[in-house]
Amino acid sequence: MKRRNWPHELHILFASGILLTVLVLAYQIAVRHNRRIDLTQEKVHSLSAPSVEVLRQMERDEIWVRAFFAEGDEARRKFGRLLKQMGSRHPHFRYEFHDPDRSPSETRQYRVDSYQTVIVESRGRQQRFQGVTEEGLTNALIRIAHPQPQTLCFTAGHGESSLTDEDRTGMSQWKQALENYQYRIREIQFTARGIPPECNALIMAGPHYELLPQEIDLLQKFSESGKGFLLLIDPMDPGTGTSFVQLARSFGIELGGDVVVDKVSRIFGGDYLIPLIATYSQHPITERFRAATFFPIARTVNKSPETPEGIKITELAKTNPGGWAEHDLKKLEDGEAELNPEEDTPGPVSIAAASELLQAPKGSRWVVVGDSDFVTNAHLGISGNRDFVLNILQWLVKDDRWISIRVKTSRFEPLFLRVNQSVGVAAFAIGGLPLTILAVGSAGIMIRRHRAA
Repeated sequence: MKRRNWPHELHILFASGILLTVLVLAYQIAVRHNRRIDLTQEKVHSLSAPSVEVLRQMERDEIWVRAFFAEGDEARRKFGRLLKQMGSRHPHFRYEFHDPDRSPSETRQYRVDSYQTVIVESRGRQQRFQGVTEEGLTNALIRIAHPQPQTLCFTAGHGESSLTDEDRTGMSQWKQALENYQYRIREIQFTARGIPPECNALIMAGPHYELLPQEIDLLQKFSESGKGFLLLIDPMDPGTGTSFVQLARSFGIELGGDVVVDKVSRIFGGDYLIPLIATYSQHPITERFRAATFFPIARTVNKSPETPEGIKITELAKTNPGGWAEHDLKKLEDGEAELNPEEDTPGPVSIAAASELLQAPKGSRWVVVGDSDFVTNAHLGISGNRDFVLNILQWLVKDDRWISIRVKTSRFEPLFLRVNQSVGVAAFAIGGLPLTILAVGSAGIMIRRHRAA
């Protein structure tokens, strides 16, 4: 009977245990100290410097990211890779995905009403954005790390739309969206004491009654103090709204006594009186904005022919060339509107303008939009309407907590060889490489024969 070699078997068992222990320790180290090497020239698979810096500033804070994406959405996988990169740079970075259709409780809890909504929570604060970009996520973290409480004051008493009504003409969804972005909302009326100083921006949405002379004075003084003012004003009957025309003209903006007609909107299932806007001027409000917007029953808003000195005016949004400003409102009501070049204004026509008072000590900012319906419950969620008005308010309150991250893409750089370089490569491939293999192989054979002898 052959005796078992116990020392040899114990040695193998002991060595196997050591190898297993080393592998477990190596795995634990790799998990806790995950490092990646990006060898691409443009560092396509690496986080940008601003992202790394904001994560370093928040390294002691727990960060939770909740992303609401539809199951099977390709953008979900792309965003997941970004979140994994963020997690490798931060010890307390946590994230989870939810399908709004399969997770109704979380969807209601976080008031999510659209796909690709991302909610970031840290330090007891919350920010949200839409999309899958590193820029959006990093800016949400910046807003959390550097909070700037902002108060938006809505005027009342001039027939404005209600912020609490939940019907189609109300603005409760806009109010909810602003609160989701951490804005404080107040509803005020003009008094002899003026506008409350805590108002960072004043909003007049859909007024139907004229301003009193003292109210115009209050608005001008408020703007001269460096605060922002947003006027959303619908087309009005001829002879009405003269106080708003006078007010806007003092800041270099001209309100048109017309209604914008756009037959292109019919192609997209809309109405002639709901112009589709996809052309925007160069301005901080529209710098990162590419979505289309829809404005039901809008009037033109243009740069005034006689702009006061020291005011910079930008016409923000314009219709396509097929739209026009109809001046015969009676014909429009009868459904017989046609472009008359002698009376109407052919497109493209502007329906929104921004004014900046450069000579004021604190730089006042105004935005006038020739429609208020686009922020009502019936239209706020259409295309880019919500994002457009949020961009306006961000500019009005001078919220500069935003950094731009350049999108990294792999560059295709073909290799061009000179004649002598091509000859060298060919000589090496045809002669040099085979000879090198032959020499190495011959040397190996000679060494083995020498050792065998």
